[in-house]
Amino acid sequence: MIELKDIEFSYTKKGFPALSGLTATIPPGVHLLAGENGAGKTTLLHIMAGLSLPTAGECLIDGIPSGGDIPSGMARTFLLEENTFFPAKTIRKFAELYSNFYPNFSQEQFLSNLVAFGLSGDEPMKSLSLGNRKKTQLAYVLALGVEVLLLDEPTNALDIQSKEILRRLIASSLRDGQTIIVSTHTVSELENLFDGAVMITRSRLMFADTEEAVTERLAFEVSRVPEPDALYSETQVGRVLSILPAIPGDEPTRIDWRLLYSALHSPCRNAILKALSAEVEPQNTESI
Repeated sequence: MIELKDIEFSYTKKGFPALSGLTATIPPGVHLLAGENGAGKTTLLHIMAGLSLPTAGECLIDGIPSGGDIPSGMARTFLLEENTFFPAKTIRKFAELYSNFYPNFSQEQFLSNLVAFGLSGDEPMKSLSLGNRKKTQLAYVLALGVEVLLLDEPTNALDIQSKEILRRLIASSLRDGQTIIVSTHTVSELENLFDGAVMITRSRLMFADTEEAVTERLAFEVSRVPEPDALYSETQVGRVLSILPAIPGDEPTRIDWRLLYSALHSPCRNAILKALSAEVEPQNTESI
């Protein structure tokens, strides 16, 4: 579990804060991290990974501050960025040299991930295309078994088939108690994976909650005509996508995270946030 406690971060003493007043609890599972360019997503990932220390506040990983110089602390998290450099001739050689730092690393899963991506792991890193290099890196990090795995735009450079393979690998690699944070602008490519989301805007937290909490309060509908009770709606090629208050006792609907993100960046934001913070009415379970 990740706890963000009033996180502040500035790159300069007098500069505009990159993060301001972030407080949230992120339970185990796969969570979306979303925000516009410059919102502070990368800075937040660096703090979670222990690569940057907050100017104020703290980030706790299972109750222990992120970062630190001890190997056991560094082995709790891993951040895969777009420009992460793996200094080895092949990904197999890299795993041989560095996987010992991660006690839960699974060699079997690593090799299985490579096969799923159509790779052997013996391909020279220098000769790989950008997409295949990304696949080797993903195959490795998904086998690390770290408590917190941070993926920054993991689908960039991947073709359509590889994105679907990645979705399956993330789902199958998730271990009990593990938290995977996926920062991406292309939410729909991995949408069915997310157990919750953290959304930030202009350095501040806008929303952080679980799928269960959202579906208790909001319903996501697709119709041909506008829904009169919609809190937010969009029209797309003959259909209307709407967010409505959930009706207690109704079957929860699947969350459209992209639609929720758009709603929270619209004039309807306050209505959505009010609905998300509303008390959930208890269901009547008495037999008739």
